[in-house]
Amino acid sequence: MVNTGKPSRGCYMCRARRIKCDEGKPGCMRCQKSKRICPGYRDAFELKLRDESKSTKKKLNRRVHDHPNVTVINNRRDGLPETSPTFSSSSAMVSHSRNSSMSSVASRSHGYTTEVTHRHHSFTAGHMTTPLSQQASCYFLANFVLVPEAGTMRGYLDFVIPLLKQRNPPQALVLAFSAVTLAALGTRPNSKALLPTADLWYLKALKEINLALQNPKTASTDSTLASVMMMASFEQLTPSRMKVGGWSSHIDGAVAVMKSRTLEQWRTPVGKELFIAVRAHMTVHCIANSKPINPGVEWMGVIADDPIVQTFAAANLKMAQLRADNDRTTTLKVRSAENIEKVLKLLRRAESLDKQYLEWIKALPPGWQINTVAWIDGEVPDLSNSVVHPGRIDAYGEMWMAYKYNIVRGCRIFIWTTILRCVAWLGNMGDYRLTPEYTTASQICRSLIEDIVASVPYFFGWNRSIDPAMADRSNFACGEHDPTTVKPLAGIFSMWPIFAAASSDFASPSQRIFLRGRLKHIAEMMGINQALIMFQVWFASDLALSTTNKTRPNLYTPPSILLASVCL
Repeated sequence: MVNTGKPSRGCYMCRARRIKCDEGKPGCMRCQKSKRICPGYRDAFELKLRDESKSTKKKLNRRVHDHPNVTVINNRRDGLPETSPTFSSSSAMVSHSRNSSMSSVASRSHGYTTEVTHRHHSFTAGHMTTPLSQQASCYFLANFVLVPEAGTMRGYLDFVIPLLKQRNPPQALVLAFSAVTLAALGTRPNSKALLPTADLWYLKALKEINLALQNPKTASTDSTLASVMMMASFEQLTPSRMKVGGWSSHIDGAVAVMKSRTLEQWRTPVGKELFIAVRAHMTVHCIANSKPINPGVEWMGVIADDPIVQTFAAANLKMAQLRADNDRTTTLKVRSAENIEKVLKLLRRAESLDKQYLEWIKALPPGWQINTVAWIDGEVPDLSNSVVHPGRIDAYGEMWMAYKYNIVRGCRIFIWTTILRCVAWLGNMGDYRLTPEYTTASQICRSLIEDIVASVPYFFGWNRSIDPAMADRSNFACGEHDPTTVKPLAGIFSMWPIFAAASSDFASPSQRIFLRGRLKHIAEMMGINQALIMFQVWFASDLALSTTNKTRPNLYTPPSILLASVCL
């Protein structure tokens, strides 16, 4: 007998746990008290009782047969549409088909289980609502996929477009793209109900990627490598939902795929873009975690068409190795002649690399010029929620340029931290803050932090509708170009330099409050949850340091840069 009772309006979590929900907004208190993330509520349309008997489906199929131009999407029990996700770029509409035999998948996160009975909108003949998969695809392409101008390489994740335009794109790529697009849509405020389904797509994509990696014919293809990079993007958006360190594991996986590829695969346009993209992500990952560069890949073997990108990559690779050697060398306990020579060599390498970054900046073309457009006088109320900090405000030609500038600034802060650690080690327990190197480092690092702080209003669209100089002229893969809008990609581009600046001992208290507030904004309003873990790691470490400083003076410890090794 069919149950015609009143459908529950409770959240997905309470319904799965079979307990009464208080239906609080935006999330129920039961989830909050049990320290779970409330996944949200079903749409009002889903609460309506619908006749889904076989006879009704036969009638619907006959109507579709009579009207072949109408698309029907029937949700399966796992919440995935049976038809493929479609996305549109500026020049084409691409369709992807997907068939899966998996009957049940459960996603476990933060102590709860999302059952495979999660459902979304049902689109029937005559219903003009855009399919959810297409909404997610368009949203992701319009907010995260940056298309470079002709003759430049100022793109981001744009390698996925030609791969998805293939006649029959591989299953792993389609599922990985579906997972990350729905995650991007679901991390927006008031859209959290989509995340359980994004987790299901993620698990299905992982299964297909593992199958592709086990097949010698597909293990090293462009599509397989792109699928792994899509999984890394998923972890940037929702790292806490699946596992800690997920982003790192996917970057390591991409490096492993690269080691099995041939030179011929790197010579194609898509192959070159993939190489440069993986190299860029891997380098930031290694710098953040003081991890040595994997020697199994000739990282400078593929020459970027843009010399700015090539020289930038060369310096960053040296930076990553310097970070790794710094942790090994400046922790040596025996002050032997051999160890002293090692520390001196590390010091000279750091000074040389700092000069290399300065030369990179000097060689930039006029289009990279930074313009100061405003100055904020006096105090700013509620710094933690403000877009501006007292001082100057800078504008850039494109968001991609501002991102590269800030990466250099963050790296130079790390370089001077390395220099001071070397000076402290060589000083034989003397107060390193009395040395000339500390005075120089203080001046340079404070200036670098001010530069990062001055760039933040540009990333977050301050005064953009009034001042044309603050407009973002970036070109995204989908949607109308509006230079006044703020894209979530700005959060990805700005969070790591913000974290580096906020973690520096040379940042002022007001700068820390301001930058910490921006990390929280990136996580809560832009949907980049990796920034939230950075915020939590920084806050916990800052609290620990403040507690330590109350008990003993910190006279002989060189300045610390608290890295997000836990979350990255």
